[in-house]
Amino acid sequence: MASSRIVVDRPSARVSITRFDAQQRAQHILIITSFFFLAITGLPLKFSEWAGSVWWMGVWGGIENVRVVHHYAAWIMIGVCAYHLIYLLVSRPFSTAMLPKPSDVLDFAADMKYTFRLSKEPPQFDRFSYRNKAAYWIVYPGALIMILTGLVLLYPTQATSFLPGWALPLSLTVHSDAAILAIGWLGMVHMYFAHFSRHTIPFDKSIITGKVSVGRYKEEFPLEYARIIATENIPEATLRGDLPSETTEQPLSLQLMDYPADDEPAGDA
Repeated sequence: MASSRIVVDRPSARVSITRFDAQQRAQHILIITSFFFLAITGLPLKFSEWAGSVWWMGVWGGIENVRVVHHYAAWIMIGVCAYHLIYLLVSRPFSTAMLPKPSDVLDFAADMKYTFRLSKEPPQFDRFSYRNKAAYWIVYPGALIMILTGLVLLYPTQATSFLPGWALPLSLTVHSDAAILAIGWLGMVHMYFAHFSRHTIPFDKSIITGKVSVGRYKEEFPLEYARIIATENIPEATLRGDLPSETTEQPLSLQLMDYPADDEPAGDA
């Protein structure tokens, strides 16, 4: 029996759809927290000659403390990445919702047409849009590069026992420059689409609560929304849950509806 996807919040009776389970939310919180500490400790190490970096390292009690925090945050990130891979392998049923598909190319084209007002029809996304998938899959090569180069820098003696000496300065350059790219991507691209879009500004609470309002789901992920309605055999008129004036009309009996196993949530980074 699949877990419930439709939830009624009490006492407001506002209807929501579950998008992320507790495991996914916990992993996201840990990965973003470790990334935050890696960024605020890594940047002053990269730009150590800057006056601001000197001041910031003084706040932490010196460069050694900054390095210690950076290393602990790195191990937390490594642990979360390893746990996520195990989570994907042991989760049943195995979800394919995040896998890239040919339709993502068509969705991208439709999104560009709609964005630049070449079409009046918005793209029809399924459970995850091409943007969601790009944000998720770009983490894999990025994390691999950061982890490998970071381990070389953390254990230089062991690394140079089987790597040439130039691997150390190369690892330092790649590690620090890749970090700048990651911070830029997260701060400008991911934050904009995940938190500053018209559906979520100023913050997407679903990564904390795991729930998305029915109105947003219908507009942002219409294909999955339609599948939920068809599978649950729920009259769509009973799912109005975004306007305060409509909350009194929500039937509380919807809270324990089941959702088909093939479309269980997949991990979202």
